[in-house]
Amino acid sequence: MEFTEKALVLRVGRFRENDVWVKLFCAGRGVITAFAFGGSRSRRRFCGCLDQLVLASFRVGTSRRGSYQVLQEGALLHAFPGLRKDPRKLGLVAHCLKFVEAVQVDPSGARPVFDLLLETLATLESGAVGAEMLPLLFKAKLTFEQGLSPDLALCVRCGRPAWDHDCAQEGVVAADHRLAFSVERGGLVCGLCGDVQAEPLCLGSVRVLEWIGKSRPADWPKLALEPDMRRELGRVVDRFVAWHLGLRWENGTYRKI
Repeated sequence: MEFTEKALVLRVGRFRENDVWVKLFCAGRGVITAFAFGGSRSRRRFCGCLDQLVLASFRVGTSRRGSYQVLQEGALLHAFPGLRKDPRKLGLVAHCLKFVEAVQVDPSGARPVFDLLLETLATLESGAVGAEMLPLLFKAKLTFEQGLSPDLALCVRCGRPAWDHDCAQEGVVAADHRLAFSVERGGLVCGLCGDVQAEPLCLGSVRVLEWIGKSRPADWPKLALEPDMRRELGRVVDRFVAWHLGLRWENGTYRKI
């Protein structure tokens, strides 16, 4: 079976003198691995297409026995020059690419994740997104869009309004009030369910989690957080991803736990 697909190159490696393997994130098929025979010396079939962080249209076939996929040719669409010339941005991109690969997106849900990744790369290439913020925002947004969006309205244990605490009067919650988030149950816990193990969150952090779910990468440069809130959100998002996706960032990569 042969197909032509727009794809982003996640990783490239050589396995013989002139041959390479390529890990691609395809818009309609998710992450696949294909072999480009003669790819390291081809100037006609793969001109500029076999580098990490390249967007191209690839024609893909299968081996004679159908046991693996073979790249037939590629047409370069975008090489993200604005990212390649900035080592700091490349580090942020590598974090996002590794997360996409580790999540193992189902082919049926690949398109929105592909679009999210390309919009994230375009936003980073054209503007300034804080180094400490981009991996957090991308990781949270992608996780939420995998059907794991947290419940930030009702208590995940008893179903009461999660913000119905003793200190809340007439629907107003003090700005410095601490709420609680259950990583395991995936949402806020009300003040009457204090026996549930939960992470403390300030009101501002809860508002940011709500905003992430509604935002797009083009909105992210607008966000500015105090260091304490950034650390709080980072801790909760990391634990949420580890619990629900089984992924933890260790030694520069995501590992299954």
